[in-house]
Order: sequence, then C-alpha cells, then structure tokens
Amino acid sequence: MATPHPAVRPRGRRRLGICLALAGITLAGLPAAGATASAASTASDAPPGSPAAAASARPGDSPNFAPASRTVTPVRVTRTTGSVTDPAAVLDGRPTTLTGADSSLTLDFGKEVGGLVSLRFTGADTAGTRLGLAFTESSQYIGTTSDASNGGSGSDGAIFADVTAGSTWTMPAASLRGGFRYLTLFGTSGTPVTLDQVSLAITFTPTMKDLRAYDNSFSSSDPLLNRIWYAGAYTVQANTIAPTSGRVWGPPATGWNNGATVGTGDTVLVDGAKRDRTVWPGDLGVSVPTEYASLGDLTPTRNALTTLYQHQAASGELPFAGPQVNFYGSDTYHLWTLIGTANYYQYAHDKAWLDGEWAAYKRALAFSLAKVQPDGLMSVTGTADWARGGQGGENIEANSLLYQALVTGAALAGVEGDAQSASSWSATAATLKDAVNSRLWDDAAGQYRDNPASSLHPQDGNSAAVWFQLAPQDRARRVSAALTRNWNAYGATTPEKNGEIGTFPGSMELQAHLEAGDATRALDLMRREWGYMLNSPLGTGSTFWEGYLANGQFGYGGAYMSAAHGWATGPTSALTFYVLGIRPQSITGGYALRPQPGDLASAQGSLKTPLGDIRLSWHHDVSDRTFTEKVDAPAAAVAEVDVPTFGARTRVTVNGQMVWNGRSGLAYGAHTEGDYVVLHGVPAKADIESQALGRVATALGAEVTAAPTAPLQAGSSVTVPVTVSATGDTVVHGSVAADLPAGWTADPADFTLDTRNGPTDTVVPVTVHAPAGAAGGPQSVAFTASGGGATARATAQLLVFGAWPKGTTATASSFHAPNVYEGQTRTYAPANAIDGDPATFWNDDTSGAYPDTLTVTAPDPVTLHGVGFASMIDGVPTDFTVQTFDGSSWVTRAEVTGNSALDRWIPFDSPVTATAVRLVVTADQTQNGAFTRVAELTP
Repeated sequence: MATPHPAVRPRGRRRLGICLALAGITLAGLPAAGATASAASTASDAPPGSPAAAASARPGDSPNFAPASRTVTPVRVTRTTGSVTDPAAVLDGRPTTLTGADSSLTLDFGKEVGGLVSLRFTGADTAGTRLGLAFTESSQYIGTTSDASNGGSGSDGAIFADVTAGSTWTMPAASLRGGFRYLTLFGTSGTPVTLDQVSLAITFTPTMKDLRAYDNSFSSSDPLLNRIWYAGAYTVQANTIAPTSGRVWGPPATGWNNGATVGTGDTVLVDGAKRDRTVWPGDLGVSVPTEYASLGDLTPTRNALTTLYQHQAASGELPFAGPQVNFYGSDTYHLWTLIGTANYYQYAHDKAWLDGEWAAYKRALAFSLAKVQPDGLMSVTGTADWARGGQGGENIEANSLLYQALVTGAALAGVEGDAQSASSWSATAATLKDAVNSRLWDDAAGQYRDNPASSLHPQDGNSAAVWFQLAPQDRARRVSAALTRNWNAYGATTPEKNGEIGTFPGSMELQAHLEAGDATRALDLMRREWGYMLNSPLGTGSTFWEGYLANGQFGYGGAYMSAAHGWATGPTSALTFYVLGIRPQSITGGYALRPQPGDLASAQGSLKTPLGDIRLSWHHDVSDRTFTEKVDAPAAAVAEVDVPTFGARTRVTVNGQMVWNGRSGLAYGAHTEGDYVVLHGVPAKADIESQALGRVATALGAEVTAAPTAPLQAGSSVTVPVTVSATGDTVVHGSVAADLPAGWTADPADFTLDTRNGPTDTVVPVTVHAPAGAAGGPQSVAFTASGGGATARATAQLLVFGAWPKGTTATASSFHAPNVYEGQTRTYAPANAIDGDPATFWNDDTSGAYPDTLTVTAPDPVTLHGVGFASMIDGVPTDFTVQTFDGSSWVTRAEVTGNSALDRWIPFDSPVTATAVRLVVTADQTQNGAFTRVAELTP
C-alpha cells in the first residue's frame, strides 16, 4: 500500500481521454538488470531498448530469483566517484580502498535483496574514520543519500560505519534495509578506508530454510512468462518479514527505523520490502493468492489476518492498516480483510483458526451491511482506499468487494454450521448483484460506472466485478474488451488514478480477462506491463512495482515508490489458477483442472493443496489440432478435469480409453460445457488426449465495445473501438470498414485473429472523421468486419455537435471573473460555450439565483433541428428551456427538467430557422456553489 506520504492529490479531469497507442518513450540511460559494468566506470549512458524489446526474455536467465544462501554478496560494480583503488577487488575478497570525502563505490547485488549489511575492514589503523552507506532499489537514485522509505519528506539519508582495521562492522538491527539492489559506500574524510568484503544477511521469509525451495512451480513455452511467475513469487517472498522488523510510524526525524512490531507470530506478510513493511488488507487481496500459488506456506497470511482482527474496533470496523500505522476509515480495505479470510480458509482448510475468528468476522460483515441502502447498494462512508481518487457513495469497487465477501462469507458460514448467516448473506448477495447490474451498468460504455451518476469507468471496480463473477458472462466479455482501451505501450492505465499505471488494479484486471475467458488478452497484458517492469533499467530486475506513470517512469513520488510490492504480483496466481489451470473451485471442495492456453504451446506446474498435491502439464499442438494433459493428483483433490476443445468437435481419451466421441459421453460423466469437455472421477494418474474432428468454419462477430460518450465536434475525429470475434481453425486476416454519411471518412483498420487456439477476439480501433460542416444531432454509423470469407456488422450511435458560423457571439445574464486554478488562469466568459472546446465553460456569477441566461447570436440565419448541450461534472443545469428568436419575441422550442446528463442532444419538434438561441436555466445541481456551467451550446 502507498501510505502516508506528503502529496497533493490531483483533481480528476472532466473527461478521460482514450489512449489507443503510444509511441515508446526512451528512458534515461541506466544499467540494465543483466548488464555488466566496468569496475571503475559510471553507469552506461547507452539508451535502453523500446518497451517491446524490454518485454522479451533473455536467454540463460534462471527463472527462480531467490538466492541460494542467506548470505549474499554484490555481483558487480555499477559506479565509482573520486579516488577508488581497485574497485572490483572487493567482489572477490581482495582489498578496495576509498580515499577522500568525494570517493564512492556503488555495488549492485543484481536483484532485490534485503537485510543487514556487513563490511570487513583491512589496512592501516583508521580510528575515528567513518564510511557512509546509502541504499536504493532503483539505479535512478544511486548516490550518497538513500531512496525514501520512512514516510517523511525527502530521502532517508545514510548510515555510517565506524571503521576499525581488522574488524567486521554490521548494521544495527533497526537500520535493516528491507529492499534494495544498489549499495553505495562513500568516504567521509581524507583518511583512506580499505575493505575486502561486503556481504548481506537476508532477513526476509525468516522461517524458510532454503529460500529457493518453493512448494509449487510453474513453467511454460514462454520464458518471459516463467520469469514473471517467479518474480511475483520473489516479490511476495521479499514482503514476508519477521514481525519485529516493520517500519516505525510516525516517520523518524532523520534516517529510518525498521525495528517496529507490526504483527503476531514469527513471520508475517506485509505490503512491501522497502516500505511500508506493514500489514495492509488490500495488498493481501493479491499477495495471498500469490503466496499460496508459489511459496505454499500460508503461516505469514494467517499471522497478518490475525493481526488485523486483533485491532478490530468495537464497532466491528477492521483497520485500513495494521500496526504501527493503525489507520481506520476504509470500507474497501475492511472488506479485503474478509475476502482474505475466505482465501486463507480455502487455501489452508484451517478450521481451528476460523473458529477463533468467526465472531469477529461476523461483526465485521455486519459493519459493512449496515451501510447497504434501500436500493440494495452499499454507500461508502469510509473513503480511504489504495490511492485511487473519488472513492465514496455507491461505488462499484466497494460493492464488488462486498458481493465477494457475502458469497464467500455464506460458504464460511456453512463451514461454521451457521445456517442463518449463510441464508441471509446469500440472499443479500443476490439483491446486491441485481442492484449493481441495474444501477451501475453503462451499456453504451460496456462497463460499470464508478457511481450511479458518474461518468468514470474505473479499472478497479470493473475488474473486480468480473473477477468476482458479479458481472454476467456477456457483460464480463464486454468489460474485458473495454478495459483494453486504457492500454498503452507500458501497460494498462488507471482512469481512477489520473491515468497512471496502477499495478494493484492491474493485477485485478488480469484476473478479469481470464475470468471472462480471454487468456490471450491476459497474456498480452502480462508481457506488456509485467514484462516492462521486470526488464526496465529503472527496476530491480526481479520484483514488481507499486505503480508507475503512464510513460513508464516511477510513480508514488519516485524515490518513495516501492519496487517490490505484493499487490503487483497478480500474474503468479493467474498463471497457476487459470493458464496452467489448477484452480480452487470452492471454499471447501476440490480443484478444477481447466487450462486456458491462450497462445502458449505448453505449460506444467504444481500446487500443494489441503487435499493433496496436484501436478498438471499440458501441450497444445495447433498443427495436429491435439491437446494432451498429464494429471497426477489424489482423486479427492480433483473435482473435475476440463479439456479445451477450441471450438471444434473433439474426441477425448483417458489412458487410451475413449470417453467422449465428439457427440456423447462414454465414461467419467463426459459432457460439454462451452468450449470444454468436462470429466469427473478421472484416475489419480491420467494421460488425457484430445483430437479435433473435422474443420471449424470461420465465423465473425462484431460489437461496438463502447459507444463514444463524449460528443463528436464537427471537423473533429473520434475513435470507435469495435470488438471483432472469430471462430474457426485458421489465421484470419481482415479489416473493419465504416458505412458513413457523405463527406465523412474513416481510417483503414486491419486485424489478424488466430482461431487455431479456439474462439478469440480483438479490439479494432476505427477512427472516424466528421467534416467541418457536419450537422448536429444523433448519427448512426455502421461498421462491417470482413475476413476469411465471413462478415459481421455492428452499429454505434454518435452524438454530433455542429459548429456555429464565423462571427457568432455569446452573451449571458452574468459571468464569473477569471481566477487561478492549479496554477493556470481560467476564464468563464459566455464565449467559452461556443468555442468548440468542451474543457472551457461559461460560469454564471449568481450562485443559487435564477434565471441564468446564455444567448448565442449568429451573423446569418441558421436552420436548427435542435441544439447540442454540454456541461461540467460539478455544475450541471437540471431545469432549463431552449428558446429561439423569431424577430420579435423569444419562442420556447424545448423544455428540460431533472437533467443529469453532461452531454445531450435536445431536439426541436420541427426545424427552426433563426439568428439567435437562448438557454434559460432555472435550477442546477448544488455541487460547488450552485452555479450554472455550460461547456458548449451548439447547432
């Protein structure tokens, strides 16, 4: 979690732009994760590769990043300054000497590490001399002051070793540095300092004897995905600490202090390695599945959850953050603790622990249910969250979390024999599901709104709604497609965090794509976002980041950002549960073996479960159109085995016996569900083979992923995302064309779909250009997808705003004087409402007093079929009339009451030719002073 750090929260913009493609942005030249550096050189200034190049795997890399020993040493010298004699010698146990206050030696451990540094000094007596030590996760902050972790302002500074020849100095325990890659040693005086050994005692995962001995495994035909799986595991491993080595809070005046007790037991799962080193419930929503899928030991999870329950308030509220931060006031993080409770029980079947926390769990769920409104939705009052903006009200993220808590809570109630709670919570979940899908779904956008009246479609809430099966399957597919409109070259941007790249909601988005059944899309995002983090020269080359800016640079204040953050590890569990296909099916029951191969040729791995160890491998041969699986698992652990058919009629055998002949089942209850043949009761060791029978004809489908919500100005362009789906067993090359009015144009939009891996789809952006003379009003545009001998059509409704003729003027009953907002001077003159720029607006100057009038006068008569109207999110006119001037008087052409729309077309009963139009406002929404605000009034 990104905690308390001095920051200014930016205000959200009125409209969020859709970025369909960005050119790669070259980063500052920094040493790459696998690069070597000259012993006495500065960091390489050669520019790194493009983001696409960064996403490729490097041959020879070991996928497991964990060190073989708890004592590690640096692997290379990154930089020196001043006088440093034989700088690389210390890497081999030979003397290196620093002379002078300007001397420094930066050592690279080659990956994220954490613990206590020891230095062995040699040479002459240097009584009274000190050597400085500074730490950073990123090469971007190499220097004599460390990066930031303590939560105060500025860098953490350095610590200093007292130099005594012939002795070994070790950092004080409270000065433990939980996460870093680069260590800079620097002189403080003219006295030479000689040392021949630098080592680090690893302190994370304190109860794990062999740091590389994970209980579980994953590998596939894609080396990059293998590295991503292990980097997620290593990130969570680095986030698992001794409870007595957390961060002190509040921030110390100088330096840092990791000597705080932040949990119970002898090992606890926290949010980050460098910082905050605190139990944050939201982070557990991602890191707990990662821990289970990779490391296997759930003791740190149990201790983290126990710590949170130990700090439950009398009201039933659970902490926003555990000790020593001890924050409250977050409805979402409160719910993440309940979800974490269900995850832990599902993964461990630890009934004794659940029995002990059950009363606290029920109080906590009752605390949330008390906030459910008569309309069936929870209204958020505890607005603290993961650093997103705009939390509060009937929020989609929070309601998705409540739904998951209710569904899994009902299952836990069954475990506890609490039938009354199970029944009540199930009924409430059903009501909540109906309310979310009726009040928060935006069909035009193909996503859920942040709140019922919001124009924001957040990444976190939409992803959670699909992940937790709150969205029906048809809507889940639409959300999955719509989310791709926020992707750029570096990953999935986050609308609710100012368009930055949030790896917490990004981890949720991965699960959503897979839950929607689109593994290829999920793998694309993994390679794009997590491949970038893993190979970026800014990072540790081994762990995943708290979040970053849309251009690939560090977020969260840069130096303060955690480069090893558990909430960023979504790919690890996603690859095991969905892609490999060993997926927990219920709180108490067995596992479904249901591979989602995407574009992979093969995968294999294992999962240690309470019902026995499961090993699974599969191979997909698109040429032979075969799919083979090897299962090695106790019968009690496997509820079903699902064999993918990729849309084809398929024959399936188990250990050589025909069990599905392509039309009917012959054994193991074989039957089809969607694109799978489902088997029950297969042997503990089973070789399963499938063969496609016959060809699959190519068929296309087309759907407008999300109709543009902002008006299209005459003379401007809009990009319409069209989702093209295909079935078949070949590679389909095609294009999408637009059927447009005369004078309109569209850019060519091609696509390629490989249906050999089964039914698939892609989002094709089609850019449509409206001519300068385009008439205002609703415009229907048809799109036709063609390829492989098949076609499909879809239609989008566009709202077109026309343009006034040159010389048109605007006047108003009053307007507000200019002021300075966020460092920029803003004006509010009536002319702003006819300038074609929806970011500027007329603002009246009589708060709460009516009527407010805006008059637009053209130099020549204009024929009007209606008017286009646009306002601002915090000053929408609700009641108004539209009038035209007939040469002697004003005639009312339309009356509007109860308006809440930002943008709309207001039609007239019949065309009117006039030189003047007047808007007469008699009521506004009361936000921000009850002013009238009009961004555009158009023909």
